[in-house]
Amino acid sequence: MKTLKLLTLFTIFFTLIACEKEEETEPEVEIEVNETSIIPSSTSGRPNNYLGCIEISSRITTIQVWDHGQIDGDIVSIIANGNTIINQQTLDGPSNPITVDYDFTNNGFNYITLFAHNLGDIPPNTCTIAINGVQFVLEANLDANGSIDVIVTGYGVDCSDAGGNGGGNGGGGNGNDTGSLIFYVGEDLGCGPISVNLSSVGSDTITGYYISTPDCGASAGANFSNLDPGVYSYTASCSGIDWSGTVTIEANTCLRQQLLPGSGGGGGGGSGTGDVKFWINQDFGCGNISVNVTSVGSSTISGYFPSAPSCDNSAAGGNFNNLTPGTYSYNASCNGYTWQGNFTVVEDQCLQFQLSL
Repeated sequence: MKTLKLLTLFTIFFTLIACEKEEETEPEVEIEVNETSIIPSSTSGRPNNYLGCIEISSRITTIQVWDHGQIDGDIVSIIANGNTIINQQTLDGPSNPITVDYDFTNNGFNYITLFAHNLGDIPPNTCTIAINGVQFVLEANLDANGSIDVIVTGYGVDCSDAGGNGGGNGGGGNGNDTGSLIFYVGEDLGCGPISVNLSSVGSDTITGYYISTPDCGASAGANFSNLDPGVYSYTASCSGIDWSGTVTIEANTCLRQQLLPGSGGGGGGGSGTGDVKFWINQDFGCGNISVNVTSVGSSTISGYFPSAPSCDNSAAGGNFNNLTPGTYSYNASCNGYTWQGNFTVVEDQCLQFQLSL
C-alpha cells in the first residue's frame, strides 16, 4: 500500500515538473519593430500622398471612420499595413461610424491608407479616422490616395521620425550643400499638363495634383534637385494659364512652390488675398497652441505635421485664409512657451509658418 502511495506521489510530481518545463519552453512571438515608414509608394494603381502621423500606445486597436464635415455620400476603402479593413463602404456621420477591431502587425511604424471610390457631392473624398480615440482627417481623390504613419510608441520611435516614404515623398533636404524644389498644384486646373522652366536649370512637367503639400520628388510635381543655394526665376504654363516669379533655394532644404489658379498671367486677375497656415512638426508637450493674428482673429493648433501642410489642410488648426496682402503681427502661446513676430501675406500664395522651439 505504501509503495502504491509513493508511486502515485512520484507520478504527480514528475507530471507537474513536465508541465512546468513545457510552459517554460513555449517560444514567445517576437513582434517586429519598424524604425522607418513602411507606406508604399502606391496602392491599387494610385500614388499614396503622405498626410501626416499619429501615435498610439498599443497595437491592439479599435478603428472608427466617419464622413468629415458634411455627409455627402463618400465611398471609401481603408487599408492598414496592406490589409483592407474597410471595403468600399459609404460613410455616415460621427454618430454612426464604421467600426472595426484591428491588431497592427508591428511596433513602431505602421500605416493607414484611404482609397476613394468616388468624390461624394463635395470633393475631395474626406473622412475622420479615430484609432483608439486618436483622430486624423484623411483626404483622397480619384488620382491619389491619402496615407498616414501610425506609430506604436515605446520602441524608440515617434512622429518626429516620420516624414512619409510613400507617394514619391522625398523628405526635406538631400544631405549636402544643395537644395531641392517641387512645383505643384492643389487641384485640377483643367488646362492639361503644366510645363515648368527654371532659369539656367531646365524644365519639368506637373502631371497631377496633390490635396496636401507634397515633398520633393513626388511623382506628379515638377522637380528640380541638387540646386545651389540662391534665387532662381521660373516660368510655367498650361492651356490658357501662365505663371512667372522667383524662388529662393537654401541648402539641405526642400522648397515646395504651389502654383495657384488665378495667379498666372493668363488666369485672370487673381483672388486678391493670400493664406497662412501656422504649424509645428512635433508635440511640444504644452497642450494646444493658441495663435492670434492682430486685427484678424485667433486659431488653435491642436496637432503636428512631420512636413509642411498646405493652407487647404484644416486639420490641427492654425489656418488664416483670405487675408489681404500685407504684413501682420502675431503672437502664440501654450503652457510654458510663447512666440511673437511678423509675417507677410502675398496675393494668391500660401505661407506655411512653422513655430519652432
